[in-house]
Amino acid sequence: MNRNTYFRSLFLTISALGMACTLQAQVRQDIDVQEWPAGTVTLTTGEVLEGVITYYRAQDIVTVLPENGRLHSLSPVNVEQFEVKNDFDTRRHLFKTIYWNQGKDYTDFKKPTFFELLTDGNVTLLMRESYYKRTIDTYLTEYKEGTVYDPMGYPIDAVFADQIKPQFFVMQPDGKIILLQHARRDFLNYCGKKASQVKSFARKQKLSFDAPMDFKAIVTYYNTLL
Repeated sequence: MNRNTYFRSLFLTISALGMACTLQAQVRQDIDVQEWPAGTVTLTTGEVLEGVITYYRAQDIVTVLPENGRLHSLSPVNVEQFEVKNDFDTRRHLFKTIYWNQGKDYTDFKKPTFFELLTDGNVTLLMRESYYKRTIDTYLTEYKEGTVYDPMGYPIDAVFADQIKPQFFVMQPDGKIILLQHARRDFLNYCGKKASQVKSFARKQKLSFDAPMDFKAIVTYYNTLL
């Protein structure tokens, strides 16, 4: 076997192993439907369910399929929290039910809502997801939003690619939840006089405000300054 054939074979083997790991770990059935092979759901009654966890993010519904059991479909009002992890990754994902006004500051009504808890502390970092479509112009090989047109203004065929964007929130000790529309700008504004220290920390550690695990580290650092 020559050198090029060897490395090609090795690459294919690694790719196959990577695909196998993906299949054994969490998968996306659809852009807003995520499944994990194992996890636990703690109900508001204190009962704990274990099994395959599927999270329907857009509907805010979680299902649990226990081994040799029946399927449970649950809304946030019935769930205190649920926790999942991948077979090959030690990172856990913890989702908690939090009462939220859905960003409508003009009302006192708060709806139970699932949030992923990234870090807890004086300031708690939460995350949800938003979805939108970008169109891939197959004629011009350019990316555009919405309908695709050729240079003459005529609509042409396009391939739509679903995009996932994390939405970050901070929760204050009093339970108030603040949406960070622009993660970096809004969080630095929230930090007030400590913004320069936070900005310096993020720059030195090469952390991005748009990456969940990086942002988690930034907020954890900010909490040490309080």
